[in-house]
Amino acid sequence: MTRKSASAVSAPPATRVRPRGSQNAAGEETRTTILDVAERICAAEGFEALSVRAISEAAGVNLAAITYHFGGKSQLFEEMFRRRVVPLNDERLALLDAALASGAPTLEAVVRAFVEPPMKLTAAINARSNNSALVVMQFLSRAFAMPGENEFLQTYYEPVRSRFILALKHFLPKLPLEEVIWRYNLMVGGIIYAMGGWERMERPPAAFASAPLPQVHHRPDDMVDRMVRFFLAGLLAD
Repeated sequence: MTRKSASAVSAPPATRVRPRGSQNAAGEETRTTILDVAERICAAEGFEALSVRAISEAAGVNLAAITYHFGGKSQLFEEMFRRRVVPLNDERLALLDAALASGAPTLEAVVRAFVEPPMKLTAAINARSNNSALVVMQFLSRAFAMPGENEFLQTYYEPVRSRFILALKHFLPKLPLEEVIWRYNLMVGGIIYAMGGWERMERPPAAFASAPLPQVHHRPDDMVDRMVRFFLAGLLAD
């Protein structure tokens, strides 16, 4: 019997293992895709239309991937909300702390700390995300209106809400607390609407359709400045 050399024996095919870093990157990409698609569905059709099957079909992922990353529909929705709100509010609180720690804090600095982060987020989303700022605005609007929204507000918004209302009351001592809360909430509503972007804010009414507004390049700071001026006037009104 002839003994075969080691080189003559076929080695079993090697199993290709994806590097751990690649696996993590692929998993994060899938997770982000699921969140973006779920956000678009919720923005367009509401939370009721958000089903695991609908997300699976629109995102091109299997049902198991959604369950693996998020567990269920409620957990998915909370993560959708959290990923937009937490970074935003962290930045707001940091700017508020800086404004109040300055030598001469002002009401304008407080308002700017509240307005600037969401408007700069809007510009960033429009520049690099699969989801437009309008989708994010529509999603947040529906999130605020859905049943049980108080639970989300308590968890994610109450620290920011309390800090800013307290700061506004400090600079507006003659206003009753009820009025300060009203004016704060009107700022929130204005910001959510403005997150739709410049086109939404500058769309002319039908009566002026024949005289369209000039097309100019807008910077995020331009929108922030306009909103701060407007909100300041409202806060200081008699």
